[in-house]
Amino acid sequence: WLLGMRTAMEMFLTGDAITGVEAAAKGFANRAFPAAELETAVLTVAERVALVPTELSQINKRSVHRAMEIMGLRAAIRSGTELQALAFTTEPSLEYRRQFKRDGGSVRQLLSQRDAPFQDYRERGKGKAD
Repeated sequence: WLLGMRTAMEMFLTGDAITGVEAAAKGFANRAFPAAELETAVLTVAERVALVPTELSQINKRSVHRAMEIMGLRAAIRSGTELQALAFTTEPSLEYRRQFKRDGGSVRQLLSQRDAPFQDYRERGKGKAD
């Protein structure tokens, strides 16, 4: 729903991560802000949201959520959860957990090792803010 089938499939099959700017361009996020402006920008949006009466916001949110449910979002989330549980039992996943138990180290270190072939944004932009 958010990314479209082709973009979602590409992300799943390549393992590529996306930046905040890319997420906004693809429709996965509403906007992206430089790190230095993030807090101010978020507060500005929050202040605008707070201007709408609570009861009206609740009804508007419910309307959007119901439309998403009609399109099958709840079933998709349930299916995704089931498939993720299945993926957790595959040999690569089991090996990853064995390595974590065997070698110790930090979760961050293991994630960096796992994601290195994909040029994960954490590695690609070390020291740079999006």
